[in-house]
Amino acid sequence: MSTRVLIVDDRPTNLRIYAQFVTLMGEKYSSVTFADPLEALQWLRMESVDLLIVDYRMPQMNGAEFIRKVRAMPSGAEVPAIVITAHQDRECRLSALDAGATDFLQSPVSHVEFCSRAIALLSQTEKSGDLKKRASELEKKYAAVGVEPGPETTSGKSILEQIIDTIPIMINATDRSGKCLFTNAYQSALFDKSPDEMVGRDFTTFLDTTQADNSNRRNTIVLKSGQPIPHYEEKINSDGVQLIFHCNKSPLLNHKGETIGVLTTAVDITARKFAEEHRTHLALHDMLTGLPNRVLLAEKVREAIDICLRENSQSALLLLDLDRFKVINDTRGHHSGDTLLREVAERLSNIIGAKDFASRIGGDEFAIILNEIDGADSINSRCTKILKAINEPYSISGMEQVIGASIGVSLIPHDGVEYEEVLRLADLAMYDAKANGRNCHRFFSEGMNQIAQADAALENELRDALSQEQFALEYQPIVDAKTLEYVGLEALIRWDHPSRGRLLPVQFIRVADDTGLMDHMGKWVIAEVCRQIRTSADEGVDLPRVAINISPRQFQNQNVCDEILKNIKLHNIEPSKIVVEITEELLLDNNEHVSNSLNRLRRHGVGISIDDFGTGYSSLQYLRDLPANCLKIDRTFVSRIEHSAADRAIIGTISHLAHALDMRVIAEGVENDAQLELLQVSGVDEIQGFKIARPQRAENLKKLFDQQRYTNRSAEG
Repeated sequence: MSTRVLIVDDRPTNLRIYAQFVTLMGEKYSSVTFADPLEALQWLRMESVDLLIVDYRMPQMNGAEFIRKVRAMPSGAEVPAIVITAHQDRECRLSALDAGATDFLQSPVSHVEFCSRAIALLSQTEKSGDLKKRASELEKKYAAVGVEPGPETTSGKSILEQIIDTIPIMINATDRSGKCLFTNAYQSALFDKSPDEMVGRDFTTFLDTTQADNSNRRNTIVLKSGQPIPHYEEKINSDGVQLIFHCNKSPLLNHKGETIGVLTTAVDITARKFAEEHRTHLALHDMLTGLPNRVLLAEKVREAIDICLRENSQSALLLLDLDRFKVINDTRGHHSGDTLLREVAERLSNIIGAKDFASRIGGDEFAIILNEIDGADSINSRCTKILKAINEPYSISGMEQVIGASIGVSLIPHDGVEYEEVLRLADLAMYDAKANGRNCHRFFSEGMNQIAQADAALENELRDALSQEQFALEYQPIVDAKTLEYVGLEALIRWDHPSRGRLLPVQFIRVADDTGLMDHMGKWVIAEVCRQIRTSADEGVDLPRVAINISPRQFQNQNVCDEILKNIKLHNIEPSKIVVEITEELLLDNNEHVSNSLNRLRRHGVGISIDDFGTGYSSLQYLRDLPANCLKIDRTFVSRIEHSAADRAIIGTISHLAHALDMRVIAEGVENDAQLELLQVSGVDEIQGFKIARPQRAENLKKLFDQQRYTNRSAEG
């Protein structure tokens, strides 16, 4: 007779795949499939199965509800059930466990894992069933037939003994020398014996060496103390299947109250134990990668701290953040991102030592505890190996992807003896690694702590600055390279600090970006530029286009496109008056959302300029595909143009390329006549820098453009 597997999944493709997996399990296995759980329940009222495979997310009812209904059926109480869930379904798993799920598989399911888990579960269930069946057969064999009720039956078995034989609990009694005095049918069935074959023999002869030693030790304690040993667990292998029993040992007393032996009872708790262990695993592990999570990391770090203090040894906590993971996640999709994270987790698990510990603590961040280290050189070597492993190409959906990682290191107990502290310090070191080029590792130093404290103080001041309107804008003019007439402005944020005076962005932008305050500042800049253009127009000054720097973070965290168009409409200005300046970093993070936003802005007439071009990861594909209409050459090239033929050639090449793509070229950071003249002959369209004009306060714009109008009229006259 075949072993029958019921598969319930609302997706026909999954049904075909899982049915094929059952075929791969062997000839003795067959499958029945249903796309509708209600139909499956109806079928189960007339039929029986040996295993349930149930998808959790189904439209008619979820997997937990289905299993709960099966468990309510007379024939469904003991059927093992495997629930298939997505990687983030922690609550779903707990719900399924409460309903009676036995095991879980994570979608997408490999045939190897499907077959091995299903066969193991069926074997375990079959073994428990065999025990009950053999116990029942033995009970029937020794039961009295056609006997009037009385203290004993003709078989020599009392009614109490018959009752004990029907209980699905293993019971045995041994004398003071360890010989078996009594065993019920369930107990003897475990060893494939009859009770008569076991009575009178040393009970430990039926056990393996370890179990025999443990049994003798516990029996000795009970016999000497006269006290029971309650509530201990024991694992017993029966025909290659591991079963778990909840056991008790008690003194066996005669009519005088004397201890003459030991009474042992054991209840099979294999299924319950699995559910408990699965709940514990869910609480302490990341569902996507299978690695321990932040909760278990805290426990292991505290354990490492205790060991280091006790044994005068040293460990290291590594905080690892993947570089540019967001690009893959956004451009290739979350499924590819999840695949990448699982591969990283596997590589980390393979490369760390047997006594080390790896965990995923959220997003693309991992933590590693290196134990038994021997100085900084040992840590350097192991960090290098970790980075090398991570840098190896990944095959994601048929395409190769390469990523890096930034690692921060704090030493235990040198840097701290509290979990929260060593984690914080490793985090500071990790951000230092990111700031120093990425794909490297950095040790924590006290200087980082001082910087972090200063940053925290600056963050509080920035929050006050936002609420107290301490920010202002200055506007640096941009001129035509040939006529030197004003053709544009760049809006530059300034902070009128109450005690330190007017501060430049370099003094606060990094902290604003790291803390998320840039989102609020960016919105304010957009609104203020649009307001200033309207105010100037009302005063009779027609300002040229104004460039606004938009950070990558703003594109990630807010709808920049809506914000800009809303303010253009609110202040009734021409969209062409606004130019959005983006960096090459945003080009690398290019995804559908960014591309759609930029195209939408261009359709409305807003300009798009690529800032600091040539210093990042310039790509002709990005220039071709994105709707930019201006390139701004970074000041580092301009600063060397007088003395470097290579930089002059680069500027000329960028200008030629931009013109071929119908883009204007702006050179920024122009500070002297020589630079200006060389740029004019290099094909640059517009010039910006101190040679032309310094940034102007908003109140000076009217005077600036009044002067230009006077100069133009004088030239015409």
